[in-house]
Amino acid sequence: MSKNNIVSEQHAMIGNTFAHSEGFTRTTHPGAKWFYEPVQLGLFIHFGISAVHGDLDISWGMMDDPVRRAKGNGIATPRQYWALAEKFDPKDYDPEKWLTAAKEAGFSYAVLTTRHHDGFALWPSDAGDFSTKNYMNGRDLVREYADACRKAGLKVGFYYSPPDWRFDQKYRSFAYGSRTEAHPERPHGDIDHNPIEGDLPEMPEEHFSRYIEYVNAQIRELLTNYGQVDLLWFDGSVKDVKCAISIDEIRALQPQIVVNDRLWGWGIGDYCSRFECQLPKEDPGMPWETCQIWHVGGGWSWVKNADKYRDLETTLHQYEVCKKWGGNLLLNVAPDANGNLPEAYYKSVKEFGEAIKEIK
Repeated sequence: MSKNNIVSEQHAMIGNTFAHSEGFTRTTHPGAKWFYEPVQLGLFIHFGISAVHGDLDISWGMMDDPVRRAKGNGIATPRQYWALAEKFDPKDYDPEKWLTAAKEAGFSYAVLTTRHHDGFALWPSDAGDFSTKNYMNGRDLVREYADACRKAGLKVGFYYSPPDWRFDQKYRSFAYGSRTEAHPERPHGDIDHNPIEGDLPEMPEEHFSRYIEYVNAQIRELLTNYGQVDLLWFDGSVKDVKCAISIDEIRALQPQIVVNDRLWGWGIGDYCSRFECQLPKEDPGMPWETCQIWHVGGGWSWVKNADKYRDLETTLHQYEVCKKWGGNLLLNVAPDANGNLPEAYYKSVKEFGEAIKEIK
């Protein structure tokens, strides 16, 4: 299966779909002007409890995926995956070191996975029961990151996943590519990867109400507890977008913020973030960004072989396409369980920075 097909399947599983409503107006706040002055370079940082295992992609590593298993890639049951929180203690976590190197290379913003689909929040959240408040003695990795962005001179971006597989564990399948109209014979899987007979239980309205209250509360925490937030990068949606926090409330809390187009549906946002691990084939004709995995192997987060980075020629091509059609380039890196990035990152970011100075 091609990378683009995998991305499309994953998007469908977390609710990244085409927009079904109108009325979202892009921000014209002068504080957001920086994002629309191409080419802006962003550092995407996928970090979380999956790094403890050493061979799991963030969140997706808990899916019982026969293709990944056949390749010898790591898979954990959801129960095993969530238990990694007990061992997560990134003693060397020093985002200022990574971000300073990026700033020196010409990057202008960064985006940290404050909470991925696995449900673990990197800050001591008062909403839910699966965050650094319940583990790591309440250490606030998001605050350390936000402070480091400002010290390095980068715009502060937060990634947040509205889907929470732990919260919804009773009502979802953990068998990757499970039963669909095309494959009605495939069974669903529970949190131990045991097959589920028949259909999944229908989510009660009471559960959804608790879920949406919890998600909206966490988004408010991110927007009120960390000073100015420049970008909010949603990944996935909810079954009823009318219940999600509104763009009006987000902008009331952070007037200058730029928001991508995934929570409310593709196309409803300040810019198009659809170009994941791919480049447009023609000028999108709107503000856009492509996110690309800079390191080699494993997926978005750290695995044992993620100490190699893609060749400079590949990254320069991505940059040149962005420059040609007015897009931004968000390059993903993956700290290990202790919070370190490999020397290959520092080498690659320095080479890339020197190379684009010649292009400019």
